[in-house]
Amino acid sequence: MKISGFTIVKNAVLLDYPLIESILSILPIIDEYVVLIGKSDDDTLAQVKAINSPKIKIIENEWIDHKKQGGEFFSEMTNAALKECTGDWAFYLQADEVIHEKDIARLRKIMEDNLDNHKIRAISLEMRNFHGDYQTWNPYSHRRAIRIIRNDGEVESVGDAVTFTLKNSLIRDAIQHMIPDSILSIKNIFIFHYSWVKDKRKLIQKENLMRVHYSGEGVKPATDHQLDCYYIKFKGDHPKVMNERIAAFQSPFLPYPNRWLNPKFYLYLLQHGYKGPHSRW
Repeated sequence: MKISGFTIVKNAVLLDYPLIESILSILPIIDEYVVLIGKSDDDTLAQVKAINSPKIKIIENEWIDHKKQGGEFFSEMTNAALKECTGDWAFYLQADEVIHEKDIARLRKIMEDNLDNHKIRAISLEMRNFHGDYQTWNPYSHRRAIRIIRNDGEVESVGDAVTFTLKNSLIRDAIQHMIPDSILSIKNIFIFHYSWVKDKRKLIQKENLMRVHYSGEGVKPATDHQLDCYYIKFKGDHPKVMNERIAAFQSPFLPYPNRWLNPKFYLYLLQHGYKGPHSRW
């Protein structure tokens, strides 16, 4: 069995992405790691090279988005990285996603056990979407994500690279909606998603860069990023590769409030329903 890892990234240093931690988190169980790097204005390329692993395969390219619609550019770049993967399985981690070291042996075993079970096209993991700081996660963001796919040329990234679809399907829907039985949904293995844990200035910078890929050059820029009322305190432990980054981070929050004492939370609850730690997709 051969496992490929793959990701896409640009300006990871300027936008404060835990790219190196992300790569290192699964490097022990993969055989190659394809890193597609857009021409950056910082040391992203140098930092990836500094990992100095023979497993890492760097692809440099220009990130030119002609569509600027719905974030589809990100799935185009993701599929360009996927094409370079040669493994039986392709393990996709976005540049702000990290896997806990306690889970990597189990993940490899899952892939081994299902190598010849061709009914399984993809494997989904649970998400912990951190927002604001490393002690706070958002139960209203996506609960699961497909991050491991069978690399047989039949599955590809779709939309804004959040999920995958069948390459030859006329219906460009998520594979978990089209063929739910083809997805192996793993419980209690989490993707630690740190997309919105940054200095507020970098949050706004990132949001404005992303908006262009979704709505075009004329989109109104963001001037603030709201830290809302409906989050849950994280009581577990983070991947060890994140220890240094977490220790250096200053939380923007005041001492942690109880969301049950926040009137705004009840308004949000009426609008969106209750989401606790064990909700699904």
